[in-house]
Amino acid sequence: MNKESKMRGLYRFIKRFTLPLIVILFLVYCFTDKALWTDFRGYVKSFGAPARQAVLAVLMFLAILYLLRLFRGWLVPKILNRLKLRPSSQESLTAALSYISVLVAMLVGLSVFGVNLRSLGLLVSALSVGLGFGLQHIVNNFISGILIMFERPFRIGDWIVVNDKEGIVYKINIRSTELETFDRAIVIIPNADIISGQLINWTLTDAGGRIAIDVGVGYDSDLNKVLKTALDIAKSDPRVLTDPAPSAIVTEFADSAINIRLRCYLGNILERSYVKSDLMIRLQQAFAENGIDIPFPQRVVQVQKD
Repeated sequence: MNKESKMRGLYRFIKRFTLPLIVILFLVYCFTDKALWTDFRGYVKSFGAPARQAVLAVLMFLAILYLLRLFRGWLVPKILNRLKLRPSSQESLTAALSYISVLVAMLVGLSVFGVNLRSLGLLVSALSVGLGFGLQHIVNNFISGILIMFERPFRIGDWIVVNDKEGIVYKINIRSTELETFDRAIVIIPNADIISGQLINWTLTDAGGRIAIDVGVGYDSDLNKVLKTALDIAKSDPRVLTDPAPSAIVTEFADSAINIRLRCYLGNILERSYVKSDLMIRLQQAFAENGIDIPFPQRVVQVQKD
């Protein structure tokens, strides 16, 4: 396995540095060989002026984009590690730099092609007024995606609730967020709806959480015994935390029963449904063994004679 891992590391190293090395050697060869450089310039000049500018613009775009990606892949991680940013913030900053790299390379390419960037700015400003109404939802989702990447209200793998949608975050895109429901369906939610709506994140800081179980007992029950039995059931489950400790309280004198509430803290809130089901089964069994009645709603109907 050690030899195989070394071979894989060598393969990754060759795959990563072979293409840049070939490009650098080719450029050095082109610039040092005057005859080849003269032939290349003559070949470019053989095109018409628009075609020549288009070729140079494309080459400049690819060159600038390649250099910026090398900078982002080599220097940016070192800078981010020195700044001691969170991994989520590093991912957001890297994604933003990717979009900025493409934009800078595009502007340089357009400038080489002969496009007046000042005139282009005026044209974009004029078109933005007309397109703003038609593309306002797309722009809104795009900006919301940038805010989500920087603020990080959730991460991939978090359990969130957005309005009436609930599930695990599957993927975060610049325009939308993909949520995997517990029915294994993928729900695509626009980022603008997430920013403007109500968001509940069960696992933002940690995986812990609380569950509550409500149960009614008969009016002739010993409430101290009821509460103690409920607490013993909760403490005997290894998935229930001891700090904070579980608690049981009386909540209401209802029509047919006295309601109590058992509250427990779990180390992994994703197990909420299973733990709650197990505790309810054991509560019913323990109440039956101790003679504690769980009444059902009763109604008394009186019929008056004329």
